[in-house]
Amino acid sequence: MKQVYTDESIPSIFSSKRLSLFSSGNYPYVCARVRAKRAFLLPYDTYRKILLMDIYEITRFLGESSYKKEINELELKTTGHHLIEFALNRNIAAVYQQILGYCEGDLNTMLSAYLQREDILNIKAILRGKSYNARPEEILKAVRSSGKYPEEYWQDIVQKSKTVQETIELLKGNDYYETIKTFVKDWELHPAECENELEQAYYRLLLNSVHSRSEPNRLFLEFIREEINLVNIKTLFMAKYESVESDRLRTMIIAGGNIPEKTMQHLINAPDFKLFLEEIQKISEYQIIRDTIETIEQTGSLSHVIRILEKDHLTKATKKSYLYPLSILPILDYIIRKRIEIENLRIIIQAKEKGLSEQAIKELLVVS
Repeated sequence: MKQVYTDESIPSIFSSKRLSLFSSGNYPYVCARVRAKRAFLLPYDTYRKILLMDIYEITRFLGESSYKKEINELELKTTGHHLIEFALNRNIAAVYQQILGYCEGDLNTMLSAYLQREDILNIKAILRGKSYNARPEEILKAVRSSGKYPEEYWQDIVQKSKTVQETIELLKGNDYYETIKTFVKDWELHPAECENELEQAYYRLLLNSVHSRSEPNRLFLEFIREEINLVNIKTLFMAKYESVESDRLRTMIIAGGNIPEKTMQHLINAPDFKLFLEEIQKISEYQIIRDTIETIEQTGSLSHVIRILEKDHLTKATKKSYLYPLSILPILDYIIRKRIEIENLRIIIQAKEKGLSEQAIKELLVVS
């Protein structure tokens, strides 16, 4: 990984590396390349068409789209929904790594750090799969080499390990190993808490990966803090809905967001879900979900509220990318949209395998 400057390690402005105090990076070039890629994202109307197709028809449709290369490469090795899921993983990995390859300087450093969220998702998927004795091919459907580590790295870990303990041993040398090695005793009993520790480690490294002494870097940090807010609000909703104790919930909150500390403590300490809903009216995000709160009682699920929050985060990212067209924001906006497209397609495939209705699938999708 490239050198990352902290406040202590940033060189003097009078040194030969004085430009490192400012944001370096080929923003116009990368933003232009990303704008071209954005034209290939699936529009909302396409999802409606896909919902009417069966697995074979979806495979044929994707084989004539931007997923053609991956479908063609894999169709002799596997079929059906397995083919589509492996193709989706390979496609997003190729796209992300291509974009990262365009980037230089601080832009490369920031984007590299951000894309390590993909590594976190892989670690979670593998540990979860091993704890349930899932077959390697089932685990690999949820793994993609979109972050720092290549496809062979993850395949090797999945194929060579049989247990959580063996997996952790094979992860030695991973950037997150210091966090992961503490899971040896705790994973079987407290998997959710272990996954949360990984999330916290990721955001700590991410926030520390860049200084805030330039406008492009400040925009990046602001974006990350808003993302942390989203993660924390979702955690609060799920924990309070499931009556998680306040002391335990406090350890699950990720530091670095910009919700005031006093407000956060009131949300954490709310004695029940009803009072939590009263407290959450004090944060700006409540206006977004106000009209959907009643769906929780109607459906017995938080899914609709969570989807609204995710859609709003996507909308905000897009608006800011237009305000700052030559910054990292248009790049992040595209990366989020690409990830959501992959997740939407995966949801459709898995839901069709389970026989869910068209309406039920629609409610699971994130579109804007």
